[in-house]
Amino acid sequence: MLDCIVAVLIVMCVVALEPVGLGQQTSAYKPDGWQGLTLDKSSPEDAVRLLGQPFSDKTERLQIYNIDAWVSPMQKEKIFRVLTYKNIGDVKQAALAFLDNRLVRIHMKYADNKFPAKDLRERFGVDFVLVEGQVPSNSTPSMYEGQKEARALKKYPAAYYMVGVTPQSMISAFVARGGIKGILEIANDVKRKEPGSLMHLDIISRTLAKR
Repeated sequence: MLDCIVAVLIVMCVVALEPVGLGQQTSAYKPDGWQGLTLDKSSPEDAVRLLGQPFSDKTERLQIYNIDAWVSPMQKEKIFRVLTYKNIGDVKQAALAFLDNRLVRIHMKYADNKFPAKDLRERFGVDFVLVEGQVPSNSTPSMYEGQKEARALKKYPAAYYMVGVTPQSMISAFVARGGIKGILEIANDVKRKEPGSLMHLDIISRTLAKR
C-alpha cells in the first residue's frame, strides 16, 4: 500500500512540474526584457545576481542591424557597458548593454533551429511584421507599433527580419537558415514554405530611439 502511495505521489510531482518547466522557458522572454531583466530598470548588478558572472565585461559601441535608422546616433559612441553571457537556455550568446547603469539593449544569438520564427508572437505576446532588407530609413518605430501581418505567407524569403514595437521597446529578429545551405539559399534568393528560425534577436529600449 505504501509503495502505491509513493508511486502516485511521484507521478503527481512529475505532472505538476512539466508545465512549470515549459512556462519558465516561455516566460524567459517578454516585450521589454529577458530572464527576469527589464529594459530601463535592471542594472549590471541585477544581471550578475540573476545570471552569474559574465563571460566578458567591456565598454563598447553598439552594432545594430535592420532598425539602426530608428536609434540615436549615440549608438556609435563607446559609452555602453556590455556584459556578455554564453549558453543560457536556448540562447547561444547574449550581450546586455547598459547606459547610465540601466539596461537599454539585449542582443541574442542562437544556434540553428533553437527558436522557430513561428513562436515569436507566442513568446513575446506582441505582433510582428515581416521586413525584407531593413526598415525604410524614413520610417519610425511608431509606424510599426501594434502592426501585424495581414495573412500568413505561402512562401518566405531565405533571409528576412521580423519587427515588433511596444511603448517600451523595439524588437528586431533576423530569420534565416544556418550553415552552408542557408548561405546558398540567400545567394540564390530561394523561397521556403516554412518561416525558418531566428539567428539573432534585438530587444532595444525606446529611450534610445531618435528624437
